[in-house]
Amino acid sequence: MEARNRLIIERSDVFTSHPPRNSLTAAPLRLAALTITLLAIFGSAPQAEAATAKTVTVTGLVFGDNSFELYVNGKKVASDPILFTPFNAVNVSFRASYPMTFAFKAKDYADPLTGLEYNNTRVGDGGLIAQFSNGVVTGIGWKAKTISHGPTDLPKCLADPTTCKVINTPAPTNWTTTSTTSKWPAAKLYTVAQVQPHLTGFSTMNWGKATFIWGDNLVTDNTILLRKTVTRAS
Repeated sequence: MEARNRLIIERSDVFTSHPPRNSLTAAPLRLAALTITLLAIFGSAPQAEAATAKTVTVTGLVFGDNSFELYVNGKKVASDPILFTPFNAVNVSFRASYPMTFAFKAKDYADPLTGLEYNNTRVGDGGLIAQFSNGVVTGIGWKAKTISHGPTDLPKCLADPTTCKVINTPAPTNWTTTSTTSKWPAAKLYTVAQVQPHLTGFSTMNWGKATFIWGDNLVTDNTILLRKTVTRAS
């Protein structure tokens, strides 16, 4: 950048140090034209450098009951390697730039036709908690959309699994990046006591200020899309 500045100054001196006596306006015009040309040639480089400098490494810890996929700025950066049990927390690491959009697809393991688990003998419950090194945590400010809900009539379904019904809807197009998610309802917050995570050592892990989030119903909301966008680290 210094070399570029020197180049502009030195060329400026060429035109301003010894102006022709009979052309008092030509020199400033030539100087302005040359300066604009040089800025057009070199001006984009600092912007590219600044954009690159905004890319940062973020690490985090995620626990989903039962599993999750994590997208950041539309790119899948992590997923739970275990779809059901045993329960596990996942360390994640990725590089991204601000504004940074976090998008989870969180799933409580359930039969897509009945909404039940353990061979259609009982219903499960969900819940997701996460904290990241840039200060992002699950809690207030997250949006949620349920795309699999059921059983729609839990008592009847448990009594006779052949009557179980589940409402499954496709995930919206480009849901990991589109701004239309601003119309989604707020994710609901849950306490540890409500979720009762069956994860050995959960209480000893560093969750910071993170809280569990999910849809409106821990039991019958089976697949949830969760979103939050931040403009800087906190």
